[in-house]
Amino acid sequence: MKRSIFIMGILSALLVLAGCMASAEERLAAGLSETRKAFEEKPPETNETAGQIELYLPGGYDIEEPSDDNNVIITRGSDSYVLFINPNEAPDSKFFYELQKANDEQVWIADETFEQNGRSGFVTLREIAEDRIEVVVSAGGVKMTTISEESDVPGNMEWMMKTVRSINTEN
Repeated sequence: MKRSIFIMGILSALLVLAGCMASAEERLAAGLSETRKAFEEKPPETNETAGQIELYLPGGYDIEEPSDDNNVIITRGSDSYVLFINPNEAPDSKFFYELQKANDEQVWIADETFEQNGRSGFVTLREIAEDRIEVVVSAGGVKMTTISEESDVPGNMEWMMKTVRSINTEN
């Protein structure tokens, strides 16, 4: 009798825990919210340099050589991120967004735009294979893109936005 009560208790606890786990849609919504927050907040202090560009990178990420003032490859383990910097674009530029949206046949999982204090930004997500998502994040004339596992998308969006926001192209 005690054993069956114990087993029922464990099963009940597992059901409660399963109900508490966020779905993919809930994780994505939370990631989009954090990305918007990263866009709206003051940019983080720069802590890395690529060519003449100063930028913020979280710990564990590396800038690959050769990098130049307009294209930077960032890696973490086997993951790669490509940073594009167009110094001719103003903070309110929608150039990268318009390029992203030029193909009407693209299907987007998420397509969020941001506007604040004369600045524009966006994040788009597109499924390219099972459990593989193309993540594109931009602020003004700075864009970063990667192919990410679905479970990594929310965290990637946030730090990528912090990084693109940290780059000052108005020199």
